[in-house]
Amino acid sequence: MPEHSGSGPSLFRQIARRLVVFTLIFALLDIFIVIATYARHPESLTQELLTLEAERIAPLADPASADPAPGTRNWSARLVGPRADGDATLIDWTRRDRIDGGYRISGMRPVGDDTASHWLLIRFDTVGMRPFVPVILDELVEHVALPLVPLSALLLLFNVISVRRVLAPLQRAEAEVDSLAPDNMAMRLTVPGEPREVDTLVRAVNRALARLETAIVTLRDFTANAAHELRTPLAIMQLSLERLPDGAIKADLQADTDQMTRLVGQMLDLAQADALVVADPVPVDLAALGRAVVTQLSPGAFAAGRELRFVDQGGAIIQGHAEAIFRLYRNLVDNALAHAPGTTPIDVTAGPGPQMSVRDHGPGIAAADLPHLFERFWRKDRSGTGGAGLGLGIVRRLVDAHGGSITVESPAGGGALFRVRFPAA
Repeated sequence: MPEHSGSGPSLFRQIARRLVVFTLIFALLDIFIVIATYARHPESLTQELLTLEAERIAPLADPASADPAPGTRNWSARLVGPRADGDATLIDWTRRDRIDGGYRISGMRPVGDDTASHWLLIRFDTVGMRPFVPVILDELVEHVALPLVPLSALLLLFNVISVRRVLAPLQRAEAEVDSLAPDNMAMRLTVPGEPREVDTLVRAVNRALARLETAIVTLRDFTANAAHELRTPLAIMQLSLERLPDGAIKADLQADTDQMTRLVGQMLDLAQADALVVADPVPVDLAALGRAVVTQLSPGAFAAGRELRFVDQGGAIIQGHAEAIFRLYRNLVDNALAHAPGTTPIDVTAGPGPQMSVRDHGPGIAAADLPHLFERFWRKDRSGTGGAGLGLGIVRRLVDAHGGSITVESPAGGGALFRVRFPAA
């Protein structure tokens, strides 16, 4: 069974993984820049800390009763009126003084709206970096997380859309390659035009298909020519055999000649079946063709003590190629005569409707052999001399050329029944 997908990660997953790594590296770099900036400008960090403290205690009715921020001591805060002295105007300010083990930070910030503004005078001592942690976290959220999250989402969406557009020609080429078959080697992949890399790949595949088609056509021509050239010496050999006196040697030579004649005939049938294209189908009467095949093969069957029986169940009219259907009938009957034992009869049926069947009364077909029945040159017993294993392969090819299907059934009473169904006319 062909594999339709590899085991490696998809291109989408690879892009998403690289984008996550890129985002983490960019975030770490951004964090480093934020910390380095505050390390070079500590006054900015102090101003942000004071502003954060003012925002924390501003909603309180009595700011002086607020709990000190973690990592601070000697914490105090009080409200100051909008005008401290006459027409003097208050402004926000920040002051940082070094003390033992840290800094003393003091300053003033406005609180409230424009109609009822107040000012907060805050003072506290800091020890270590603990009081500055909330400020740094706020800066990281504002300058790192908030820009990176939407940016990463947009980048991922952009990459998904871009990759889908780039992969669309490849997915179409994959579907077209899967539809390639030995009987349709003239088919070529659709050239996308862009992107250039995919266009180049598709053109290269088409060139390879052209070379493969040439090789297959050469092989088919060789098979047909070889079979055709072998017919004349076989006919001469048959004439020479008829002039020999009867005996065991003549019988053995006749058997070998018959087998070789059958093989050459099958090679010709195979070459014609491979080249068959039912482009202009005509009405074909399956009953008339079945009757003609039985009539043609009956003398040989009767000579071997076999009986060919034909039944017309009606309505067996299809659109197809009459000569190909005749070869299809003949190969199925030849297969039944070759593999059914003794003097058991062969039943050929046309209909009901667009179908035909050939049944033998032999031992049937083992389940393990069913998957190989229509493989070319497959023989269950290669030590025998029953044939080259081409008959059912030819049948399958002719059925496919008509858009039909073939099944193998095990009817009541034993034997094997090959049933071919065609599209309705």
